[in-house]
Amino acid sequence: MPLKIAGLLGMVLFVITGLSVLIYWWPSVSRYDTSPMPEGQKQAALVLGAALWDDRPSPALMERLEMAVKLFEQKKVQYIVLSGGPEGNGVTEAQAMKDYLISHGVPAASLILEDRSRNTEENLRFCKRILDEHHWDEVYLVTHDYHQYRALQYAARAGIRAVPAPVHSQMLWTPYHKARECLALVKLALFSR
Repeated sequence: MPLKIAGLLGMVLFVITGLSVLIYWWPSVSRYDTSPMPEGQKQAALVLGAALWDDRPSPALMERLEMAVKLFEQKKVQYIVLSGGPEGNGVTEAQAMKDYLISHGVPAASLILEDRSRNTEENLRFCKRILDEHHWDEVYLVTHDYHQYRALQYAARAGIRAVPAPVHSQMLWTPYHKARECLALVKLALFSR
């Protein structure tokens, strides 16, 4: 009997801890839920990669790329930095994004690839060198609204001045992704350098 009580108490403690994490971090991952299309011009947009499906952008990644196309077409940026390394079969997220954007009218000369990163922290750390080489001191940061808060934290740590250009998903079930993002923020708080 005492073992069952200990197990039950452990489960209750786990649930309370999980709910506490969600309650604490949910406002941060929801901060950009209603942000409008950004105003003004920047030197470039930096698009963070996401999953590929059969070497092509997943529907979620296409949403990010559509934001990049809008920024380019509205002449809010002249250049787009595409950040994302190789997936399982060696095709990089950056290359798949480049192919997509070219097929949607963005000239190759306006696209710059960062194709080594494996996660958000590396996306921004590796892009810092590209931004410095081009003397771009402020960029739009294109990612989903729920991911924007953490991405901006990594941008600041990398020394990047970034203005949010959040994507409001029509494809993803955002409560799930927000919950995952809350856990990623716990990891960032506990284990980040």
